Amino acid sequence: MRSFSTRIVLLGGGYVTVWAYRSLARNLRRQLADGSVTITVICPNKHHFYHGWTAESLTGIIKEQNRMSPLSEILPRAVLITGVAEAVNETSQEVSLVRKNGKRMSVPYDHLLVGVGSFDKATIPGLKVKGFQVKEPNAFKRTRKALVKTIGQAAGANKDEASRMLTFTIAGGGLTGVELAANIAEWVSLAKKQYASLDDIEPKIYLVNKGNRILTALEPGLEKLVDYAQKTLERYNIEIVNNKYLVEVTSCGAHLSDGSFLESVMVISTVGQDRKILPGTEEWDRDAELRIYTNDYLQISFTSNIWGGGDACRVRHFHSGKPCPANALWAIKHGYHAGLNIARAINGRKLKPFTYKGLGQTASLGLGKGITELYGFQFTGVLGWTMRWFFFQYFMPYPITMFRNVGDWLQLLVSGKRKGIAEPDQTLEGATP
Repeated sequence: MRSFSTRIVLLGGGYVTVWAYRSLARNLRRQLADGSVTITVICPNKHHFYHGWTAESLTGIIKEQNRMSPLSEILPRAVLITGVAEAVNETSQEVSLVRKNGKRMSVPYDHLLVGVGSFDKATIPGLKVKGFQVKEPNAFKRTRKALVKTIGQAAGANKDEASRMLTFTIAGGGLTGVELAANIAEWVSLAKKQYASLDDIEPKIYLVNKGNRILTALEPGLEKLVDYAQKTLERYNIEIVNNKYLVEVTSCGAHLSDGSFLESVMVISTVGQDRKILPGTEEWDRDAELRIYTNDYLQISFTSNIWGGGDACRVRHFHSGKPCPANALWAIKHGYHAGLNIARAINGRKLKPFTYKGLGQTASLGLGKGITELYGFQFTGVLGWTMRWFFFQYFMPYPITMFRNVGDWLQLLVSGKRKGIAEPDQTLEGATP
């Protein structure tokens, strides 16, 4: 019998880590209880951020804290270290990190799971300072604050200035970009009803899309969803700018690839993912997008004890042979399966290949307007939106946060007001209700 614990280290606090932990806790219940197996989580944040409600939180339906789940509550048997991983040493089997207080330390592992995800690419000139993004927590907060301030100032300005201020460019015609454009348009429309000073103002929202149509990630045959999304955006008077992409952001707007310029007070980018290469992992096989290759068992770099999944990794779809999509559902499934195989390896059992086929895709285009694909079946409108709502509530990892989230939706249903927006005298200075 071993006289020491088998040490499992999980990098990151996202979907991969949360669902890997659940799988490990289920399959190694006895070992975790007697201490023969330990789990350590290294993450720069103390919360898991649920990205499914990004558009709703950005536009004031859901309070920001009601998409955040404390890692200490959802990973109760894990040792949590708040810090940033700096290097991986495969020889000594250690992860070097710097803690929030600046202290450096090393954490040994017997099994390591890399679930660090990705972050917004900010290589476009001006985007980091003059533009806005939504994936990282600090970037999201900055974007939301700017949206509230912009709409509030427009409500208190004269007509010409308000027209100038209510101009937005969203870069990216994928699910995230389409969701943001539609939900921002709906939010501005509601502000117009609330504030008489905005009655005659027509906001201008551009959706810049590199392809010849939006939602190119949807599989062929799902034209019904694309058509519905296209028509919904048109009803919002959103101008779709196809076959162009963002090349520079200034304080006045967006420069596009064809030399044109879109005057905009806010330019929000949803395009591009970047990945960090930790020292010690330079030799790991990666694709052109810096995703780490895994084998069918979710092991990395031909090792038997380093695993990966989610946006950081290139996991092969078992049936199509293509890379798995980079979204929350696939990260959840990667994490759970990696945890299963780690447990099987510890218990001396045969590993199982990752064979998940997929469930579908979904997006909200405003209240009661959604698109959902489920096992190839297509749903639009209220039904598509409702299915998405239930799916997202189901996959929230912490029941208390989920119930608070539902409370925000009930508040909206009962009062018709968006709970996440501060009172007019706090953020909408000068506005006339």
